[in-house]
Amino acid sequence: MALIFCSHCGKQVSDKATTCPHCNAVLQAGQPQVQPQTAQQPFQQNTNATQQSVYVNVLGKQSNGIGTTGLVFAILGIFLGWIPILGWIIWFFGALFSFIGLFKSPRGCAIAGFIISFIWVIVVVFVVGSIGAFSLFS
Repeated sequence: MALIFCSHCGKQVSDKATTCPHCNAVLQAGQPQVQPQTAQQPFQQNTNATQQSVYVNVLGKQSNGIGTTGLVFAILGIFLGWIPILGWIIWFFGALFSFIGLFKSPRGCAIAGFIISFIWVIVVVFVVGSIGAFSLFS
Protein backbone atom coordinates (compact mmCIF):
# COMPACT_ATOMS: atom_id res chain seq x y z
CA MET A 1 0.00 0.00 0.00
CA ALA A 2 1.45 3.36 -1.06
CA LEU A 3 0.60 6.74 0.37
CA ILE A 4 -0.38 9.63 -1.88
CA PHE A 5 -1.36 13.19 -1.10
CA CYS A 6 -4.83 14.64 -1.56
CA SER A 7 -4.90 17.34 -4.24
CA HIS A 8 -7.41 19.33 -2.19
CA CYS A 9 -5.99 19.42 1.33
CA GLY A 10 -2.48 18.04 0.80
CA LYS A 11 -2.67 15.40 3.54
CA GLN A 12 -1.51 11.81 3.12
CA VAL A 13 -4.12 9.24 2.08
CA SER A 14 -3.97 5.65 0.92
CA ASP A 15 -3.67 5.08 -2.83
CA LYS A 16 -6.69 2.74 -2.53
CA ALA A 17 -8.97 5.44 -1.07
CA THR A 18 -11.70 6.91 -3.25
CA THR A 19 -12.35 9.88 -0.96
CA CYS A 20 -10.03 11.83 1.29
CA PRO A 21 -10.73 11.03 4.96
CA HIS A 22 -9.62 14.54 5.95
CA CYS A 23 -11.60 16.78 3.57
CA ASN A 24 -14.02 14.27 1.97
CA ALA A 25 -12.88 15.23 -1.54
CA VAL A 26 -13.36 12.62 -4.26
CA LEU A 27 -10.01 11.20 -5.35
CA GLN A 28 -9.54 10.23 -8.98
CA ALA A 29 -6.90 7.83 -10.32
CA GLY A 30 -5.34 10.27 -12.81
CA GLN A 31 -5.51 13.25 -10.48
CA PRO A 32 -2.21 15.07 -9.83
CA GLN A 33 -0.93 14.68 -6.31
CA VAL A 34 0.23 17.47 -4.04
CA GLN A 35 3.75 17.04 -2.69
CA PRO A 36 4.11 17.19 1.08
CA GLN A 37 5.33 20.41 2.62
CA THR A 38 8.79 20.36 4.08
CA ALA A 39 10.23 22.61 6.74
CA GLN A 40 12.32 24.36 4.10
CA GLN A 41 9.34 25.35 1.95
CA PRO A 42 7.71 28.48 3.38
CA PHE A 43 4.65 28.00 1.15
CA GLN A 44 1.20 26.76 1.94
CA GLN A 45 -0.79 25.32 -0.95
CA ASN A 46 -4.49 25.98 -1.33
CA THR A 47 -6.81 25.25 -4.24
CA ASN A 48 -9.39 27.73 -5.42
CA ALA A 49 -12.80 27.07 -7.02
CA THR A 50 -11.31 26.31 -10.46
CA GLN A 51 -8.96 23.66 -8.98
CA GLN A 52 -5.87 25.72 -9.68
CA SER A 53 -3.07 25.50 -7.16
CA VAL A 54 -2.49 28.73 -5.29
CA TYR A 55 0.70 29.13 -3.28
CA VAL A 56 0.70 31.48 -0.33
CA ASN A 57 3.98 32.58 1.23
CA VAL A 58 3.72 31.87 4.96
CA LEU A 59 6.50 33.55 6.90
CA GLY A 60 7.66 31.67 9.96
CA LYS A 61 8.46 33.53 13.14
CA GLN A 62 12.19 33.60 13.68
CA SER A 63 13.89 34.33 16.95
CA ASN A 64 17.39 34.45 18.29
CA GLY A 65 17.08 33.47 21.94
CA ILE A 66 20.76 33.73 22.74
CA GLY A 67 20.98 37.19 21.16
CA THR A 68 17.96 38.32 23.15
CA THR A 69 19.55 36.92 26.32
CA GLY A 70 22.71 38.89 25.53
CA LEU A 71 20.67 42.08 25.14
CA VAL A 72 18.94 41.52 28.48
CA PHE A 73 22.25 40.89 30.26
CA ALA A 74 23.77 43.97 28.59
CA ILE A 75 20.90 46.16 29.80
CA LEU A 76 21.17 44.66 33.28
CA GLY A 77 24.90 45.32 33.12
CA ILE A 78 24.22 49.04 32.68
CA PHE A 79 22.20 49.20 35.89
CA LEU A 80 24.15 46.67 37.96
CA GLY A 81 27.56 47.32 36.44
CA TRP A 82 28.67 49.51 39.31
CA ILE A 83 28.52 46.60 41.75
CA PRO A 84 32.12 45.32 41.55
CA ILE A 85 31.94 41.53 41.07
CA LEU A 86 28.27 41.04 40.13
CA GLY A 87 28.36 43.81 37.54
CA TRP A 88 31.43 42.40 35.85
CA ILE A 89 29.91 38.92 35.65
CA ILE A 90 26.69 40.29 34.18
CA TRP A 91 28.65 42.40 31.69
CA PHE A 92 30.72 39.39 30.66
CA PHE A 93 27.61 37.25 30.05
CA GLY A 94 25.96 40.08 28.10
CA ALA A 95 28.99 40.44 25.86
CA LEU A 96 29.42 36.66 25.48
CA PHE A 97 25.77 35.85 24.64
CA SER A 98 25.53 38.83 22.29
CA PHE A 99 28.70 37.74 20.49
CA ILE A 100 27.39 34.19 20.07
CA GLY A 101 24.02 35.59 18.92
CA LEU A 102 25.76 37.51 16.13
CA PHE A 103 26.20 34.21 14.28
CA LYS A 104 22.47 33.38 14.31
CA SER A 105 19.60 35.00 12.49
CA PRO A 106 17.95 37.47 13.18
CA ARG A 107 20.82 39.49 14.58
CA GLY A 108 19.09 42.68 15.80
CA CYS A 109 19.05 41.96 19.54
CA ALA A 110 22.53 40.46 19.43
CA ILE A 111 23.98 43.56 17.74
CA ALA A 112 22.25 45.85 20.24
CA GLY A 113 23.49 43.79 23.20
CA PHE A 114 27.04 43.71 21.81
CA ILE A 115 27.11 47.48 21.31
CA ILE A 116 25.60 48.19 24.75
CA SER A 117 28.13 45.87 26.40
CA PHE A 118 31.08 47.68 24.91
CA ILE A 119 29.66 51.16 25.43
CA TRP A 120 29.49 50.21 29.12
CA VAL A 121 33.17 49.21 29.01
CA ILE A 122 34.11 52.56 27.45
CA VAL A 123 32.15 54.44 30.13
CA VAL A 124 33.76 52.43 32.94
CA VAL A 125 37.27 52.97 31.53
CA PHE A 126 36.57 56.69 31.21
CA VAL A 127 35.23 56.97 34.78
CA VAL A 128 38.06 54.90 36.31
CA GLY A 129 40.63 56.84 34.26
CA SER A 130 39.14 60.15 35.36
CA ILE A 131 39.20 59.10 39.02
CA GLY A 132 42.79 57.93 38.63
CA ALA A 133 43.86 61.15 36.91
CA PHE A 134 42.09 63.28 39.50
CA SER A 135 43.78 61.41 42.36
CA LEU A 136 47.21 61.85 40.73
CA PHE A 137 46.89 65.60 40.44
CA SER A 138 45.38 66.22 43.86
